[in-house]
Amino acid sequence: MNKAIALVGPLVLAVGVSDLKSAPPERFMGFNTYAPNAETLRHFAAAGVNTVVCFPANVLASTGEPYNNVYPPIWNGPGIYDFECLDRQVTDKLAVNPKAKFIFFIDLNTPTWWCRIRGCPDSFNDLGRVAANPVWRRDTREYLQAVLRHLESKHRDVIVGYFLACGKTIEWQDLNRGEASEIRRAAWRRWMIERGQPDPIDIPPASVRDHVSHGPFRDPVEDGLAIHYWRFSHGLISDTILYFAAAAQEVIKHRAPLGLCYGYIMEHGKNRLLYEGHLDFDRVFASPNLDIFYSPGSYHDRQIGGASGFMVPISSIEHHGKGFQMSMDHRTPTARSVSVLGRAIPGHESGFTDEAACLAGLRREFSLRLISGISTYWFDLFGRWFEGEAVFDSIAQMRKLWDRLARPREESVAEVAVLVDAESMYYLDGKADFYNDLLYKQRYGLYRMGTPFDLFSFGDLATLDLSRYKLVFLPNLFVTDAKRRALLRDKVCTGGKTVLWGYSPGIIADGKYDPRQVEALTGIPWEAGELASREMDGWRSVYSPRPNVPADVLRKLAREAGVHIYCEAEEPLYANDRLIALHTITGGPRTIVLPKKCRRVTEVFSGRVVAENSDRFEDRLAPPCTVLYEVEQ
Repeated sequence: MNKAIALVGPLVLAVGVSDLKSAPPERFMGFNTYAPNAETLRHFAAAGVNTVVCFPANVLASTGEPYNNVYPPIWNGPGIYDFECLDRQVTDKLAVNPKAKFIFFIDLNTPTWWCRIRGCPDSFNDLGRVAANPVWRRDTREYLQAVLRHLESKHRDVIVGYFLACGKTIEWQDLNRGEASEIRRAAWRRWMIERGQPDPIDIPPASVRDHVSHGPFRDPVEDGLAIHYWRFSHGLISDTILYFAAAAQEVIKHRAPLGLCYGYIMEHGKNRLLYEGHLDFDRVFASPNLDIFYSPGSYHDRQIGGASGFMVPISSIEHHGKGFQMSMDHRTPTARSVSVLGRAIPGHESGFTDEAACLAGLRREFSLRLISGISTYWFDLFGRWFEGEAVFDSIAQMRKLWDRLARPREESVAEVAVLVDAESMYYLDGKADFYNDLLYKQRYGLYRMGTPFDLFSFGDLATLDLSRYKLVFLPNLFVTDAKRRALLRDKVCTGGKTVLWGYSPGIIADGKYDPRQVEALTGIPWEAGELASREMDGWRSVYSPRPNVPADVLRKLAREAGVHIYCEAEEPLYANDRLIALHTITGGPRTIVLPKKCRRVTEVFSGRVVAENSDRFEDRLAPPCTVLYEVEQ
């Protein structure tokens, strides 16, 4: 039986892939920083946070500062490794917190000396021109395995996970934008020939790579070379990921979970998603050599009053039996700076401005992770992100609540499923004006419609059971063929479901651009100027001619489909079968309607009992705040 590794606080358990639904991993709460100091580590240890992330870095960040500015690099020349500084990361932290267990992020980026002697670009900023380099792969593989062998031989008892870090911000982001190098050109030619395509001789120029023939859409024939090229570009990143994952498993042999950051289809919008290499996530999520994935919370809706949200199709990761962890790197009032060397830190403009906002925001992030069944860690990015008695008292409280309430993965209660399609994005202008509305802005309405939703990849559809979903939303399904239409017919357009189609569904059908196919798929003409619906044979079709369907429309469609609505307020809401969270910036009375009558409802941060023997209750909220209700059946 194939094995996957489940992270369980300080322990690691081997679990059969087929058993993950019945025996899923427990979850951890941890701590990370790029500016390690004993005082902050001691505060987190006192709060009961004992899982610590270590990042032995090779590279300088985009700001010009090392990602780890306390310990020197390990890889100092061809086959020259300084493991003493690696050991110090462990011993220094154990001296502060003897209960500490560690997750190691292994930096695979090109050291400065390597770029100089090999005459190659820097992978941190130019991963796409380095990824296919066999010398880089060979040298970096040797380095990776040497580090893992050392850690496994000397520190395995305290290590509970490994992550592979590379590319921009160590999240496998490719900033190359498709530009040529000799090695990339050779890889592109091989890729085309292997697929029975003519030898392209050279990488297509930007005028070809970015060309669109039909408004925002590429023509499958006229723009075929561009479509191939972008598939190649994303596949180059995923191939590299899978190469190093296999290399790592040769050493760790699935003893501890292995993961990385990847699959940011919900976060990378205009001028990013098509270019940065994250679209081949279906293949990466399915890899038997990867056990867990990671991202921060979204940078686009993390302000007070926002919903945060996932960068990835989180339900797909769960569907593949994999774990997920989500960092909290939100800017707090005590953060030393929102910039390093004069450059703004991403997300600084959405920071929490005072103590009340900070507590409300941290509770929101905690509640999202707790309810979603994922792991988390507090990310004190560049120092002093988390300070003050009130903040650490709150973290200590959340640690205790986590111990009591965090459970292995539970069956979702969502009656709304969202299916996002990576394949369709190769056919869309990466610079289209409405690009951001398709996915990452669409999250705003989804998190505010008053009911939870599950977020899948369309690539999962063949193996999904959608029978319990009443509303299925396909926000970006531009590409269809006979196989896809059969899946839609058998899995989606059936069982009395309401199917909500986003902008121009099926406009590229069977290898041709044809707007008439929108009506063939939905029953509604492509030219529809506003939201339109039609009763079909055993299902209801709803077509939105504009992307980014707002929360009130989603709520109305969900209610009409028979979906349970928990709250009418247009505010972030998360829910599972035991817990409901609501985040507000305005406060005031809120009514929560439960799916069925319960014995008791308690707001866990305050300990207030807000309802008994009821299926609804009203609570008056102070602004800003996050409330978390425990529902006892």
